[in-house]
Amino acid sequence: MVMKTAAETLTPVTLELGGKDAFIVCEDVNVAEVSQVAVRAALQSSGQNCAGAERFYVHSSIYEEFVNHIIKIVKSVRVGPPLQGTYDMGAICLPEHTNKLQDLVDDALRKGADVAVRGKLFIGDLGNDVVGQFYPPTVILNVNHTMKIMQEEIFGPIIAIMKFNTDDEVVHLANDSKFGLGSAVFSADPKRANKIASRIHCGFAAINDFATTYMCQSLPFGGVKESGFGRFGGVEGLRACCLVKAVAEDRIKYIKTVIPKPLQYPVADNAFEFQKALVEVLYNISLIDRIKALGNLIKIFTAPESSTDLKKE
Repeated sequence: MVMKTAAETLTPVTLELGGKDAFIVCEDVNVAEVSQVAVRAALQSSGQNCAGAERFYVHSSIYEEFVNHIIKIVKSVRVGPPLQGTYDMGAICLPEHTNKLQDLVDDALRKGADVAVRGKLFIGDLGNDVVGQFYPPTVILNVNHTMKIMQEEIFGPIIAIMKFNTDDEVVHLANDSKFGLGSAVFSADPKRANKIASRIHCGFAAINDFATTYMCQSLPFGGVKESGFGRFGGVEGLRACCLVKAVAEDRIKYIKTVIPKPLQYPVADNAFEFQKALVEVLYNISLIDRIKALGNLIKIFTAPESSTDLKKE
């Protein structure tokens, strides 16, 4: 709706449209440490985080160990109104969104997924109209990409975990999404993690961490595909809010930009050769070819038919 309205007046826009971020855990990590990061990545702000982790891909050799750690942590999470006690997670902002969350879970269950654990709600006597805004943190296993929960944005406290066996496989899974906001890759080998991250189609990636790309405001933030386009944050974000104007002028007092004699109207017989050599001098990547082109320019300038004015120029 924003883009459609902006198009009517050609108003520039930066669109950050949410995501379906992949959280990739290789087999060489410290499972206990990464598990804590994973739960934080999913439950921060009750999962209502555009850059939150929504798809958890865990190497099959540590899958059981990782799941056991996640279940233990989620069981300890306390959900309730922060003004009435000490809680780990609060409510869902939009009352109707809890219905969408449950619809995603029900679809996954119908297609073969299992709920491993759900957190506890401590909501007291808030009233039925408010109770519906609290959704328990939920861990779902045996998921696959035919399920809506692995394709649609969750924006809630649900941890869906899937196995992988090879780096190529997990890259394919991570890219199998219409979204492309961010990602997180965990491995004891930073080179391996960076290699995996470099192959994921997204706007940013955190290596052995989560959301640090958002905390570093010197970095551009934004996505690709249906996660939008443009960036905020960093130099790119500042320029997105500006009308950039390019200005060129002669910076050295005694040098002026003039039209070379061969190119002045009417053009000379050797105008094409002159223009070709000039372009090659200015833009050729190869230094050797630029030197050759410069030699051609000198030949044209020093040719017998050239005038005294041309030589001087």
